Formats: sequence, structure tokens, C-alpha cells
Amino acid sequence: MKETNANKIVIAERDNIAAVMENGRVSEFFVHRGDIILGDVYLAQVENILPSIEAAFVNVGSDKMGFLHAEDVAGKGALQDKLKPKQKIVVQVVKEPVGHKGPRVTQEISLPGRFLVLMPNEAGINVSKKITSAKERARLKSLVNLLKPVGVGIIVRTEAEGQTEADIQEDLEILLEKWNNIVTSAESLTPPNLLYRDQDLLYRVIREACNEETQEIIVDTAFAMNRVQSILQNWHMNKNINVTLYKGSEPLLVAMDIHKEIKAALQMKVNLPSGGYLFIQTTEALTVIDVNSGKFTNSATQDETILKTNIEAVHEIARQLRLRNIGGMIIIDFIDMTNRIDKLAMMEELELAVESDKAKPQVGQLSDLGLVEMTRHRQGQAISEIFAKRCPHCQGNGYIMEDIKFASATSEGEYRAKAAKIKLPMNDRKKFPNNKFNKNDKKQQNAINEGVNESGNGLLNQEQELLEHTENPSIAAQEINKDIIETEEKVTPTVVEIAEEKPAKKQKGRGRNTKKKIQESDVKTDAEIASTVIQDGAEIAPVIEKKSKKEDNKLEPAVVSSTEATPVVKEESSEEKVTKRSRRPNRNSQKRTKRNTKKNVEE
Repeated sequence: MKETNANKIVIAERDNIAAVMENGRVSEFFVHRGDIILGDVYLAQVENILPSIEAAFVNVGSDKMGFLHAEDVAGKGALQDKLKPKQKIVVQVVKEPVGHKGPRVTQEISLPGRFLVLMPNEAGINVSKKITSAKERARLKSLVNLLKPVGVGIIVRTEAEGQTEADIQEDLEILLEKWNNIVTSAESLTPPNLLYRDQDLLYRVIREACNEETQEIIVDTAFAMNRVQSILQNWHMNKNINVTLYKGSEPLLVAMDIHKEIKAALQMKVNLPSGGYLFIQTTEALTVIDVNSGKFTNSATQDETILKTNIEAVHEIARQLRLRNIGGMIIIDFIDMTNRIDKLAMMEELELAVESDKAKPQVGQLSDLGLVEMTRHRQGQAISEIFAKRCPHCQGNGYIMEDIKFASATSEGEYRAKAAKIKLPMNDRKKFPNNKFNKNDKKQQNAINEGVNESGNGLLNQEQELLEHTENPSIAAQEINKDIIETEEKVTPTVVEIAEEKPAKKQKGRGRNTKKKIQESDVKTDAEIASTVIQDGAEIAPVIEKKSKKEDNKLEPAVVSSTEATPVVKEESSEEKVTKRSRRPNRNSQKRTKRNTKKNVEE
């Protein structure tokens, strides 16, 4: 089917989809799908009242409760005074359900007509701001004031400009009849229940989109064609508009390539004529639009390239907002411009582009970062909510999370294998005395300590034998001291070196190590300290006497009886307990005794 650049409306009544085409491109969609549609009037029941948020939730017959704010409740006073639980109220849908949110409803009912909008719960008359003539505004306001009943509010639409009194009166009578039917149904039905739904798709599209610039209306059924002709005739618009019935074998939307426009409106990337492109991403909070120059490099300067790209983006953004029915907060990221004149030109072009939008967009200022904030009144569901479904795999996030595998606790064998590969330094092991890797070091220390203990025990046995066969125990102790020094130099040189290198670390050990250290000190002190024996009734004499040559020749070994030896051992054991407390023996004791003996001999 050949397309022309004239504005036309395509109504596929079988699919409940209509499209408005301007200059051969789709500018707006009308879709009647869903259980709850914008403008529906319900008999609802109050389920819950929440004073903390000044709102109430009402049951409108769907799985999601309707949200009723305190500002949308008729009457004056607190919310608890105006509404009661299980109360029956008449509400109208002003925002269709989106995502997990239910519909938003209000008690301020408004019934739109061709020239007027009836508001039963309000009083007063308002005239559209688009009617600029003061004389015409005064005529319409006075005319409606005479026709409307008392206690009813009326809004005069832009289409009423230049209309006769009979046309306006006929439109008002139709709206009053609809309201009377709603009141009658609300008294007889039980909540929740649907009381009124806006006219079918065909009537709504002609009322909202048909204007003086429309040249053709294409429908797909004969019944729809007859209805369009009768509506246009009643509204005196049948002279300049051609009504065409499509008779092709393919669906009407496919023959007019409208299905391609629907698929393109669901994509994030939108190509511009000069080579640039837009990225449109819609979230629950806001919609973000990013402008990119792409392959557009035909201009002479960079500033000119940026300006042309932004101007093209402005017109395409205004079209996409209507086409996708985007509402709420919108952030536009234009390409940064340095020239102030270019910024003003772009903002003026944006204001003119959104002027024809019936959703009343509000454009903010251009920030220093090149961002423009704007808001657009939400009207019905967006096209992505109608023709797209949430992905069952990613739940609408756009990505699938992988399974995160955390490392489990490693076994002892794996830990040893890793430690062998890493080759940790040996010095680090000594910092942890209880580490399993220090078992070999502990075994070596135990073996050395056992050797020291054995050698010490052997020396003690030799000491006892010599004490039994000697007359003077001090001389025997001196001989034992010499033997101990010789054996220590031969047998345990490594133990002395270890004790000299790291005495501090040995002091930090546990109870077992301290016992071993005490044993080593015991062996040294017992061998190095010379003990003296004092018998009962004997005079105190020097331990070592200087003997003459005659006494040396006549010296004979004296045998000590067993009775005399026993007390010596006891006294010696008591002296051992005292000597164990000191770690270093008094090495100058022998020198002092020698000096004392010399003085005694001279005297």
C-alpha cells in the first residue's frame, strides 16, 4: 500500500491498536489492552487506612490494591474522618498499574467529551489556555455557565473554539447522561465492580487525535467505517477527511509497516538521520536519554557538528516520548557545547518540539554538565509495558549472575603441599613454637637434653664414689670439678653454643623446656661448687691447708666409715637445694680460701 506524507490515522479494531502517522512516520500509538485502563470508573471498597502516609488502599477487583492519597479524597478534614474501613466509594483510575505497583485512583471524577470535560465533584468553569482570544474565552465561559447544572464543574477544551451553542449543549448532555448512569449503577451494585469504561478505541482515537490536519482515516472493518463516518458527520468534520476501508489479505498493521515501528520503539538505540544516535533507557525511577554524534562528521567545524546533532536529537526525542508514552522524570544528556548562543538555540528548539504534546511536558534548564531535566505527565502504560515481558531468567536486570564458588577449608595434606611449593623461610617457623613443622627441631633438642642429663647423672655417681674414699671432701670436689670441665668440653659443645646464641627464646618456652634448663644448670652448679663438711664438736678450720713436705710424704688415705658418710650426704643434699637457686656458681670461692690459708700459715 502506497504511503503519502499526509497525516493519517490507522485504526486496527481487530487488534485494538491505532497509530497516528505524521509525514510518513508513526508519532503516537493508542492501545486498548489490560484489565485496568486509564479513565475507568470503579465502585471500590476501602481496605486499609494509613494515616502515617496519609493514604488508603482500596479494592478495585484486581490482584493489586488501588492507592488513594488524601489529596484525592473528596471533602474536608482528616483522612480518618472522611474514610472508614469497608466503606463503598466511587473512584477513577488516573494511573495504570506499573510493575509491582497497583493503580492510582482518585475520587475527583472527570468524564471527557468532544468539547467539554465534566467534573461532577467540583464547581466552577475553566477554559483551555490554548484559546488565546479574550473575546472567545468570555463567550465560551458565559455559554457554559448558562447550560451547566448547579454544583457541577466544567472544563472547556481547545476544540470548543468557534463551535456553536447547539454543539456544546449536545456534548454536555451526553456527559451528564454518562454520570447519571454511573450513579445509578453504584447504588445497585456491590463492590468491587466496574461502573464505566471510556468509549471504545475508535471513538477515543477520533476524539483525541483527529484534527484539521488529518486527511485520511484507515480502518479494517466495515462496521468501524460506518461508525467513523457517523461520528465525523455529527462533529461536522466529514468534509476534509477521507475514510478508507482496508481489504488486503495481510493484517492492516503489517501492510502499513506499523509493526516495524513497534519493534523499533522497543529498542534502546535510535538512529538519527545524519549518523548520530540516541540511547534511551527507562527505569522505575526515571528515563535517561544519551545523545551521541556517531558517524556525523560532515560539518566544517566541531561546534557546527555538535549543534546539528543536538537539534536532530531534540526532534527525535520529542517524537520518542510520545511514541513510547514515557512519563515521569526524564534526564537528557546532550553533547557539551561551549557557545552560549548554540545552547539557547537548542533549548528554544526543544520547547517548540514538545509544545504539541498533550501530556504537558515541563522542560527545565540546561545544567553546566550539559544535562536537561524534564517531566512528562504519565498517561496510561508505556509501550514497553504493553508489548514486552520481564525476562524470566534475569528478572529484567539485563544480566544473569553466575554461581559464586567460595574456597572450602583446605585439608592438612593440601596445606602441606602448598607450603612446599611456596617454600616458606625457616626463620618464620621459629616464631610459632607449636607449629607442626617444628617437630624435628623439638626432637633434636630433646635428644641433646637427654645426653646432658645422662652425662650429669654419671658425674654425680663419680662424685659419690670419690667422697667415700677421700678424707677431705673439698679436695674431692676440686677433682670432680676438673673432670666435669673436661667432659663438658668433649661431650656437649653444641648445647653451650645454643644456650649462648638464644637465651631469650628459651626463656619464653613452656613448662617442659624450663624443666630441662633447670636440669642443665643443676649439673653445672653441682660440679662447679665445692662444698665443705662441718662435723659436730670440730673446730672451724680452713677448707684447704698448705701442707709441708713432711706431711705430704706421710699422707695416707683415710677410710671414712659408713656412719660418718651418711650425714655428709644429707648435708650435701641440703646445700644442693640452696645452690640450685643460683644459676652461676661463685667461681672466686677457691681463690679466697687460698688467700686465707696463706695468712694463717704466716701467723
